[in-house]
Amino acid sequence: MSEEKTINCEKTVIISEEGVKLKADSNDDSYGQTRRFDQEKELPQFDFPLTGITPLERELYDDATRRENSSKYKLQRKLVAGGMGAILKVTDQDLQRTTAMKVVLPNLKSDKTALTEFIREAKITGLLEHPNIIPLHELGLSNDLGLYFTMKLADGRPLNSILTEIKNGTPEYVEKYNMFYLLNIFRRICDAIAFAHSKNIIHQDIKPHNVIVGQFGEVLVMDWGLARFIGDPEKEIPAPDQDLFRSITAVAGAKKVIQGSPAYMSPEQVTGDSSLLDKKTDIFLLGATLHHMFTLEAPYKGKTVEEVLAKAEKRDIPPPQKRNPARQLPEELCRIIMKAMELKKEDRYQSVLELISDVDDVIAGKWSRQEKKQFTQGEFLMREGETAEEGYLILKGRVQVFRNTGDARIVLSTLEEGDIVGEMALITDEPRSASVTALEDTEVAVLTKLHLEQNLKKLPPYMEKMITTITRRLQTANIYVHPHLTTDCSPYVLQQLCLILKTQPGARKRFEISFAKIAARISEDLGLPLNKVEKALINAGRTNLLEIRKNNLLVEDINKLMHAAKLAKSLVEK
Repeated sequence: MSEEKTINCEKTVIISEEGVKLKADSNDDSYGQTRRFDQEKELPQFDFPLTGITPLERELYDDATRRENSSKYKLQRKLVAGGMGAILKVTDQDLQRTTAMKVVLPNLKSDKTALTEFIREAKITGLLEHPNIIPLHELGLSNDLGLYFTMKLADGRPLNSILTEIKNGTPEYVEKYNMFYLLNIFRRICDAIAFAHSKNIIHQDIKPHNVIVGQFGEVLVMDWGLARFIGDPEKEIPAPDQDLFRSITAVAGAKKVIQGSPAYMSPEQVTGDSSLLDKKTDIFLLGATLHHMFTLEAPYKGKTVEEVLAKAEKRDIPPPQKRNPARQLPEELCRIIMKAMELKKEDRYQSVLELISDVDDVIAGKWSRQEKKQFTQGEFLMREGETAEEGYLILKGRVQVFRNTGDARIVLSTLEEGDIVGEMALITDEPRSASVTALEDTEVAVLTKLHLEQNLKKLPPYMEKMITTITRRLQTANIYVHPHLTTDCSPYVLQQLCLILKTQPGARKRFEISFAKIAARISEDLGLPLNKVEKALINAGRTNLLEIRKNNLLVEDINKLMHAAKLAKSLVEK
């Protein structure tokens, strides 16, 4: 069967009545940026005079900023170009710093709309000073290049390129970018968007291509070319800054234009109506980005742009676990993705902070509603002999662990809130070694082998090896558990008592010995818990085989006791 051919709808497009335009993406491995734009403000009052440039200042400045030519920036090479702009690698000759410069393409230098959008992008990026947003340095006008703005040249790779390496099975990427590493990258993307939303700015084009990941954990959200201020400058912004925010505000009543990347678009973006776009649009795009990060596929595919847009409009997307079953995605992560990408905005997360809260819970290993089970009083949580792959963390209630021996039930333990039961299923394929019932209505969190493996990956390598070694020993110990712990140990306790007494000097039929000392001796000899030995001796006292008086144990007829012990042992072993 041949693979269905699809077009690349992961590029940013602007679709209007004039046709389709491609926008420059930051998806080249050599591309990175940063920018900081400081708007001019009225100078405050100073308590010293502003005297201008002194001859010494001019001399030292000229010496520090020697240039090969009159231009401040020396061009090195083009990094990436799209339908509207290009990113160049340049050297700031004054600071001797390599940086990135974005310029308008020649065919758009007389296009007022394109130039307005270019300046808007610079102003918005300059406003967003955050560790996870590309910093902008300068907005300028050059005789050689025209309008430009310069940004940090980010040292890293686009996230979509990293995901492609994972998809191709490149070992170093598969090993490094595990579930928790990817979640922490996504967490930083969310931080950047939450910060922008705090200023009422939406991105409108969040996707892996617009995220740069550095070698040392740096995460930068790029390309704010479609970003808009969606607030009301007249009501929300102080008077001195209102002009700036008016220039970056979405134009109300503008003709319909579809902007964004079709493979990730929210349903409202497909309408082309900018009045429908808000912070929940970005939340959808965060969900689409998370979908790609964990399924290794963009949410929407198709043979034409129109087919992809039709899927986006209806939110026609398979659940993440079905898109790529081999990834074995946790149910809670899939729930987060699908909630962020709900068709109706009111069904999505209502803020990025709400989305962050659920992501943090996954990172921290907390359990979601979908991973809990309820058991009523008397109901079995598990049965001896059955095969299973789940263990349980008791969140509320109490359970009893027991084994059946013939007609008798041997209670092994009673567990309550905070205890774990059935954990051997996480480290072995052997059948259940005991049954568990709820002593009262009980709620548990489900533990699986996948949970164990994923959480082990969060630990240092030596910790993972230590836990693996301990689990192997626990498995072995469970196989060789003391046989008398799961059966009535009384015959063996009485038999050992007789053997000890018979070895006493001056052997006789009647003995009197310290109860505590003889119980401790039998416990040590048989490897049984002291309390079980004491219980067996007390029970024997109730049948007149021996007597316990004033902290001493009395045996009137050792032969009679030995006979009774042999008889009881034969009955137990049948």
